[in-house]
Amino acid sequence: MRAAIADLVPANRRGTAYGLFNAGYGVSWFLGSALIGVLFDVSVGWLVAFSVAAQLAAVPVLLLTGRTVRIARQG
Repeated sequence: MRAAIADLVPANRRGTAYGLFNAGYGVSWFLGSALIGVLFDVSVGWLVAFSVAAQLAAVPVLLLTGRTVRIARQG
């Protein structure tokens, strides 16, 4: 992921881009972990359902991001 930021952002803005990326990543990780903890207390079934849904929701984002990076490198 960090290599993609270097490819997409001009050199003079990379520090800001890395900071924003890491902040968003950290906040998302925290919120997801907190939700998983709550779901573990409520129901393991809901925990599994959330985990599977989150993974399936990530697939289109991964595919679109990979396509965007390939297009940016070509042109």
